[in-house]
Amino acid sequence: KTELGSEADFEDLYALSVENVASEADAQRVMETASDAASQTEMKSNISSTIADVYSQSSTASEASPSATAAILATDDSFTRHHRAARAKLFAWKSRTGRNLTVDSFGTVAAQLMKRSMELFDRDTISAAGIPGVVASYRLEVRSKLQGRIDSAIRELFQLQVEILEKSVLKKFNSMLLRKHGKDNEGKEQFYNDNDAALRTAAFAFETSVTDLEVPSLSLTKAKAVQEMSNKLNTALLTFPDSPAARLKDMNKVNKAVNKKKQPTERSLDFGLDLVAMIRPDGFGNLQGFGGYQLGGNSIIVGVHNDADSPDVISQFGGKRPPFLRVQPKLKVDIEL
Repeated sequence: KTELGSEADFEDLYALSVENVASEADAQRVMETASDAASQTEMKSNISSTIADVYSQSSTASEASPSATAAILATDDSFTRHHRAARAKLFAWKSRTGRNLTVDSFGTVAAQLMKRSMELFDRDTISAAGIPGVVASYRLEVRSKLQGRIDSAIRELFQLQVEILEKSVLKKFNSMLLRKHGKDNEGKEQFYNDNDAALRTAAFAFETSVTDLEVPSLSLTKAKAVQEMSNKLNTALLTFPDSPAARLKDMNKVNKAVNKKKQPTERSLDFGLDLVAMIRPDGFGNLQGFGGYQLGGNSIIVGVHNDADSPDVISQFGGKRPPFLRVQPKLKVDIEL
């Protein structure tokens, strides 16, 4: 016996036998065999009662009607067609992100894709929406599934493109800092002041680019991305003088100076002290500033950044809050032989 709603093989429902019929006697024998087999089969009920049991699973009689069946089939067909069309478009966009490229006017075309897909689905299934009960509920379920799949794909593409823009802007910003680093032997304070405008330019370029990615209908806005990018640019500027790239450039500059022929000079030994202090009070990074003073070969720089509660900062310190005050002394020795 096969339960209602389960999958059954053909052999579970019928007993098959192949007979060779070459004459009327053979045909008569086959008919008698089939009649005997039918009379020996025990059936709990006739065909009509079985069909009635199946139809009783529906809440109303209209849902078991041919029109209800046609509406359900139309709903499935519409879901398949529009999901396939949307998936092809989304796959093409994802291929661009795989090459570190963004989609032109992504926010606009993504919103249009979602709107058009749902409108076409609603148009195709309008008859199903008018049949109350199971059919209408089934249509809403399929519609939610279609909307959810397109929604999740668009959100993934939005995040991928934000990450691509972040990497691109940070790379250009660091390259610009490296070009300007070491010129005129300026101190850290002057370096920060000179590059403050470059930081604002990089932040504006990122904000302009990420604006094209916004999909307001899906609550995909630039606010969070712009705030996170601002924090990353500030961190990149503050940490650049001590970065490996900056140190390597300084070493190359020293090597070039050493390799040059010098005129005989008097021997001298000079000392200098640099103090860099960073104060990180409670907050989420909405306040930042620095100041410094330089006297001869000595300098002091003090920075303030209220990002101690920022999840990004806490994750950098292994789940712990950063120290409130961090002081980094540097002793400089200038020996002239």
